[in-house]
Amino acid sequence: MDIMARVNELIQQGETFCLATVVKSDRSDISEGQKSIVLDSGEIEGDIDDAQLDLNIGRPAKEAISEKKCGLVEVAPGLHIFFDVIFPELKLVVCGAGHIAIPLSRFAREVGFRVTVLDDREDFAHPSRFPGCDVLAADFAPTLRNFSLNRSTFVVVITRGHEHDVECLMEILNQETAYVGLIGSRRRVRFVLELLEKQGIAKGRLQDVFTPIGTPIGAESPAEIALSIIAELVCVRRKGHQQARALRKAVGIEP
Repeated sequence: MDIMARVNELIQQGETFCLATVVKSDRSDISEGQKSIVLDSGEIEGDIDDAQLDLNIGRPAKEAISEKKCGLVEVAPGLHIFFDVIFPELKLVVCGAGHIAIPLSRFAREVGFRVTVLDDREDFAHPSRFPGCDVLAADFAPTLRNFSLNRSTFVVVITRGHEHDVECLMEILNQETAYVGLIGSRRRVRFVLELLEKQGIAKGRLQDVFTPIGTPIGAESPAEIALSIIAELVCVRRKGHQQARALRKAVGIEP
């Protein structure tokens, strides 16, 4: 297989994986420079065709991914492999360029996200309001339909009305993402989710939506709400969906 083509493909898909490269080998059947890819799932692809050696490669590769550390390991006598963990670029798409979007985009950039802000109002979706971000003044649905969302993309829906919420989520929920959050009152959120279900979005996918959005810290001002959203994004990024849900259940905002 073409290892580098596969690496580029995985990066485009937003996958986290480990690239294992032979840097020293005393074995005649394994050459220096040979590479294998170890996916986050543990599946191994690549040049090294040795079932027993796959076991030796898989464990340290999974540890490297889990610990987010690269390193050189002697996986067998005379065989040294460098494990390089590849993390995709973290992206945040903010649908809606109102007051909350301004501190949200700033906080997101500070914790490592590449931020895109989308709104159909040119005076709101203006680069001067969102320094360092990609800003799109365009209609929600067609833009999201053609936007490259993947497993490293976080999406926050904070539009000015439920019609736009539905419009955005119809496009977002048909794609795979790392996180989807929706702002709004319980009544508005319930109305939006019911509309989406009637329009064919699977109930299981609707349950993936984090709403009411944000870690429950009693936020009230736009900056506080933005902070609660960022806290939830970081929790999902670092600890996973289960931990983020547990925090919400602890204060009774999820069953």
